Amino acid sequence: MQAVTYMVLGSGVAALLLAWMVLVERQRFRVRRVVLDAGSLGLPPLKILHLTDAHFHGRDRPILRFLQGVRAREDFDLLLLTGDMLDSAAGLESVEEVLGMFAPRIGALAVLGGHDYAHLSALKAYRYLLTHRSQQAFSGPNPADDLADCLRRHGARVLRDASATLAATDGRPFAVAGLRDAFVFEPDVDAAWSGLEPDLPVIAMAHSPDVVWDVCARGARLAFFGHTHGGQVRLPVIGAVVTRSRIPRRLAHGTFRHGNTVFILNNGLGTSPAIPYRLLCPPEVTVAELRTAPDPAELTPIREARLG
Repeated sequence: MQAVTYMVLGSGVAALLLAWMVLVERQRFRVRRVVLDAGSLGLPPLKILHLTDAHFHGRDRPILRFLQGVRAREDFDLLLLTGDMLDSAAGLESVEEVLGMFAPRIGALAVLGGHDYAHLSALKAYRYLLTHRSQQAFSGPNPADDLADCLRRHGARVLRDASATLAATDGRPFAVAGLRDAFVFEPDVDAAWSGLEPDLPVIAMAHSPDVVWDVCARGARLAFFGHTHGGQVRLPVIGAVVTRSRIPRRLAHGTFRHGNTVFILNNGLGTSPAIPYRLLCPPEVTVAELRTAPDPAELTPIREARLG
């Protein structure tokens, strides 16, 4: 009888936890602020909004309301979109709405992620979670070309192993290099850096952090990644359970340094409807502020990545 009681109690706790993960935690959106010293990075002062992994699928009102609030509170120099904006074709309308919200002073730049090309099968989601390369888990195409057209219509540059040279608000030049998603493609790092002046400071962006070794070797000053969802489910002491990446699980979320490169991994805004839960890993956007002579007390701690 006691065993039955424990089973019932355990089942009840598990049901409550699952309800929290699906109904509550997924909508506990936050703005994560990262303050960096522009001078030590060799970059001009910038205020960057980093959006990633929205997984728009047509029922996206909570995310859109959150982003409207972000837009109402502040303006940005750069908008960086690092992929998996779509989970299905029905999400294109939400992408249009987001792009219409923001008017960054310098510009918007985007790379695509694997989910922008194909949607995940709920029946095969375990393959996606447990293997690194898991195209078998995708069940049909997504309109990546339509997404790219949508981005361009709204003035965003879509970078596929390419770069763009920009001018900061103080007139200083810098470049943004965007790489294709290493989870499903073989990025061409040489092409992304082709034509850039050797002394031009570069900000890198990619969906998957699996290119971090290449980005650091190229001397990017700053890099932004998505894909890991911060682990999506994090456990006390253990941290991220799954990242679907070659980087160590301890690097699934946060601000890190390897060599002369600082890189930022973002929890992302959404989840795939096939894997609709989060635990101890709230959805977020990152606001990265590169300041001239910042107060040391305001600087974000940067952890050493120890990538090997």
